[in-house]
Amino acid sequence: MNTETPVGSIARAQSVLAALVRTPLGASFTEIMARTEFTKATTHRVLASLMDIHYVFQDPDSRKYHLGHALASLARVANRSDLAALARRSMRRLAEASEDTIFLSAPEGAVSICVCRELGGFPIRTLTLDSGDRVPLGVGASGQALYAATSIPKRKAAARANHAWMAEFNYTPEMAEDLAQDFIRRGYALNPSIVVPGMSAISLPILTASGRLVAAIGIGAINERMSAIRIESKLLPLLRDEVAVLSDKFNELERENLL
Repeated sequence: MNTETPVGSIARAQSVLAALVRTPLGASFTEIMARTEFTKATTHRVLASLMDIHYVFQDPDSRKYHLGHALASLARVANRSDLAALARRSMRRLAEASEDTIFLSAPEGAVSICVCRELGGFPIRTLTLDSGDRVPLGVGASGQALYAATSIPKRKAAARANHAWMAEFNYTPEMAEDLAQDFIRRGYALNPSIVVPGMSAISLPILTASGRLVAAIGIGAINERMSAIRIESKLLPLLRDEVAVLSDKFNELERENLL
């Protein structure tokens, strides 16, 4: 019989989260066990519970544990630490200028999470992702941008871990690598109706000056609005301008150790 009280369970979860706060680059199972002074069984049980609710995730390459994105909704230290709040003005400018749908996604281990979405004025809207939706890293334009900006060993480990999940979106690990090379050639990620027929999207990653990958921002629309001419002449310049704005914001946060 499990005699652990709810308060005891919460306290144990807090201890694990506190241990991860002190290790921003991630902690191994052994390190967490040492910091919390829990038994192996207790450490495993608490980590499994936290991963189930996305408060913690495990990097498929290093096997280290990190704080999950879901905690942002509960523990906003300040408005500046919230990606959605930081990007909202840029997303609104993009939505107004393009009239299309704007997506912001963040990487979390082997997953790409839609942080927020901004709708443009064009009557036919691209609603392939909504805030909180999770897809395998490498899936969709923003997922492709994040994948391409991730180190090769790490992204390949993520693709191997997500092999079956990627198939649900008509992707394969091999396709993800091909699209990463396409990103290098084009200078941006392009999803040409791979996930949803008739809907395409482009995206760019957002990195700090130190090379830290923070997020990816993209524009989605029906295929008729995603011609090569419109992408190159209008959408990409708009996207690049806002990526520069957001990179500056994230650089400042990183300098202040708030990112």
